[in-house]
Amino acid sequence: MSKKIKDLTQISLVACLYVIFTLISSSISYLPSQFRVGEMVKPISTFDKKFAVSMMIGNFLSNLFSPFAGPMELVFMPLSNLIGCRMGFIIGKYTNRFIGSLFIAFWISASVAFTLKIAADFPFFETFMSVLVSEAILMIAGYFIMEFMCKRGVLKING
Repeated sequence: MSKKIKDLTQISLVACLYVIFTLISSSISYLPSQFRVGEMVKPISTFDKKFAVSMMIGNFLSNLFSPFAGPMELVFMPLSNLIGCRMGFIIGKYTNRFIGSLFIAFWISASVAFTLKIAADFPFFETFMSVLVSEAILMIAGYFIMEFMCKRGVLKING
């Protein structure tokens, strides 16, 4: 299988996992705290930068099901995911993946708080802190699950 086909397949699979986990937990995914179980997949972007594209696609597709879907959710947040995950990859590469994952949690929390401030006039700081709690829990859990799976040979990521 060519590298391009393999990469496209992996990017698509990871995006689908994000969407599935987000939709399975949809009763809490679209609340202001944004407790999206799909966020547990996001630390994979610290292993290989191509997975930042997965997070952008997965976020876009998940947001299509949001009762609050609008330009901020369908344009700004997917782009924010792409940028934040790419930056998390770089930070993870030069420090460690755990720090890269935490950076992504902070970035996404700030992006969601900004979105909700613009779209619904939610208070930025309180929203940021609320989202950060759920993001940190999910990102840390996802990070440790992926590290465990990699060490056991269940998950093999080139990167």
